[in-house]
Amino acid sequence: MVMSPPSLPKTNELGFYEMRFDSVGGLGANLAGQLLAQAAVLGQGLNGAHFSSYGSEKKGSPVKSFVRLGPPDRELRTSNPVDRPHLLAVFHHCLLKVAGTLSGLYPDSILVVNVPDAVDDVRERAKLPSGTLAVLNALDIAVQENTRINTAILGAIVKASGFLDPSAVKEAIANSFGKNHPDKVKSNLKTFDRGFNEVKIKEFPFDGRFEPIPTTRYVPPWGYANAPIGGIIINPGNTVLKDLSASRQGIFPLYHRDRCIDCGLCAMTCPDYVFVWDRVTDKGGHTNMVLRGPNLQYCKGCLKCVEICPVEALTEECERPEFRFTGDPQLWGPIEALVDLERDNEPAKWPQEEGAWWRRVG
Repeated sequence: MVMSPPSLPKTNELGFYEMRFDSVGGLGANLAGQLLAQAAVLGQGLNGAHFSSYGSEKKGSPVKSFVRLGPPDRELRTSNPVDRPHLLAVFHHCLLKVAGTLSGLYPDSILVVNVPDAVDDVRERAKLPSGTLAVLNALDIAVQENTRINTAILGAIVKASGFLDPSAVKEAIANSFGKNHPDKVKSNLKTFDRGFNEVKIKEFPFDGRFEPIPTTRYVPPWGYANAPIGGIIINPGNTVLKDLSASRQGIFPLYHRDRCIDCGLCAMTCPDYVFVWDRVTDKGGHTNMVLRGPNLQYCKGCLKCVEICPVEALTEECERPEFRFTGDPQLWGPIEALVDLERDNEPAKWPQEEGAWWRRVG
């Protein structure tokens, strides 16, 4: 049943309330925007539109999902990307360090982040000058409920927005999953409720701690007008400057050096060539190639290496708090750290005991 359209808390110069979801392929941002727009239009009587921008890859490519809402008497005749969102949802906290993620925010915009940290800590990492910050450990909820993070983040978005009706969004979720995955309806509705109830929200007035966010769209350093002579690509996607770890959904392959037989099946199976090898000379003077493990900066968490390993030298593990900054210089654990701690043959546990099992090197 369509209720009376709610009044929008704020609008831009065209009379619209606009949202942007920044994510990577595989986390469900496109579906989240679609469900939210459907609930607002069909369930609350607003006028609105949803569209997304993403690459051809199934996982790992940048994704931006846009939702534009207006009163029912306001014609919507634009499909431009949302450059100045009143609400920005970041589906993976690694994206906070990507240039341009927070571009265009108003001083009173709402920022929703999927992150396990406290609100004040997230503000420091995001360098948010002002506005409302909402944080939620959507990954933890999704793992516990055996769902995906998008419905949990939807709950947080609805709670933070202050005008979206949770019952309308839950109806859209039930209708969407009921068509193809009826067994997932109950768990996703519970995930939404937990996101709605467990999100932490705090308002920050401008206090001068951080510089105001630019109001214009982020422009990459190179484009058609200033590209190097010959069109040289100085920052291709497969260099060390690219970080694909944000596409992981809470699981990664843990390498056990003591079990490895250096067969190379993992390296041949990996779609992203993340495995690192060293040339080692043995006691007899012979040179052999020895596996050092996966470079987690490029690992998308597909776990094909775990499936093919014949000796269980790679095991499926949950990411824990010490992996929060996997986009930084690589975490090398199995050789330099786990062996030193005499835990090289001990599987990771959840929840983690006090102290980090891995240390950061390199």
